[in-house]
Amino acid sequence: MVLGLERYKNKVIKYIPHGLDHKIFKPVNKFDKEYQKLQNSLEKDGKMEFKLLFNSRNIRRKCIPDTILAWKYFLDTLSKEKRSKCQLVLHTTPVDEHGTDLPEVIRFLFPEDDHNIVISPGKFSTEQMSYLYNYADGTILLSSAEGWGLALTESLLTGTPIIANVTGGMQDQMRFEDENGDWINFSYSFPSNHNGTYKKHGEWALPVYPTNKSLVGSPRTPYIWDDRCNPEDAAKQIKALYDMGDKERKRIGKIGRNWVKGDEAGFTAQKMSNKIINGMDELFKKFKPKPKFSFTKDTDIERKVLNHKLIY
Repeated sequence: MVLGLERYKNKVIKYIPHGLDHKIFKPVNKFDKEYQKLQNSLEKDGKMEFKLLFNSRNIRRKCIPDTILAWKYFLDTLSKEKRSKCQLVLHTTPVDEHGTDLPEVIRFLFPEDDHNIVISPGKFSTEQMSYLYNYADGTILLSSAEGWGLALTESLLTGTPIIANVTGGMQDQMRFEDENGDWINFSYSFPSNHNGTYKKHGEWALPVYPTNKSLVGSPRTPYIWDDRCNPEDAAKQIKALYDMGDKERKRIGKIGRNWVKGDEAGFTAQKMSNKIINGMDELFKKFKPKPKFSFTKDTDIERKVLNHKLIY
């Protein structure tokens, strides 16, 4: 799609998504001493019945203030007693010049108390991160411009459901289905599902469809969709995850883990490596060396064009 149809047909192109070690990111025994150590460090004010996790950098495009605002909207639907048993864990730096001052945002939105919002700024090992995802009942990521969203993959491998903005690679991890029941395949005429063209998705995902889109970029990434979702819509999905209860959350989380480990998704390090090997083998078989030199007229240089629709 990016190269254009004419340049694409003679290329060896494979879709190789991120892969992680599913033997580390996995469901854990809740009686594991290291897990209980993490749990005790987070539940200082008593046992929490519903925990939501954000794990990413404190930068603007990760939309952490929107996440905190969505959390407030969600809490406003609960009684005081139920609110006290809910916890939002922000595994990120509290203050960053590329993001914002999160403690100040929390104080602004919750002037009386922080309603069990915990900022976890420390560096965790891979094993500790697996415990953190296992601790949570769901992982939320509302990034406005996101290439993949690795936190969602980590979460799904541990069997923890996800709430995410429908943009970039995050929508791949929700497994939206087309009219034939297939995992949607993006093309020239359909480069993104951020307009909500398809609504059916994997049970493990609670999508938040953006209500505004803008084209942004940087020198390294000249353009990318900056899709913004409404915190009120995100709050509804948090409430939906809360209402389904622990048993149902575990059921859909297990389905999500099985899918990301399976052949269709293949979001494991082993499957990612095998895809790279197979792709390189095919490339070597089809490889034809270029001539030592060639002549090109300045009038023959290809003009860059946009190889996907902007309106669809």
